[in-house]
Amino acid sequence: MVCNCKQVKRCAFCKHWYDPTSSAIVPKQPRINLWEIKECKKLCLKKNCEMSATARCGAYESKMEN
Repeated sequence: MVCNCKQVKRCAFCKHWYDPTSSAIVPKQPRINLWEIKECKKLCLKKNCEMSATARCGAYESKMEN
């Protein structure tokens, strides 16, 4: 899945989703904020359960620089 990290609120871009190396996201065209999300599951530190990289939730906080 390719998406704009500034417009979508997916777990792969959330600072509560435990992926310290950001292995689930790959830059496609970072100048225009397009990133590819690899399908995987990791722990959400807010919900304390595994969440898919493409999932969404209300506790989203971006880990990307503004």
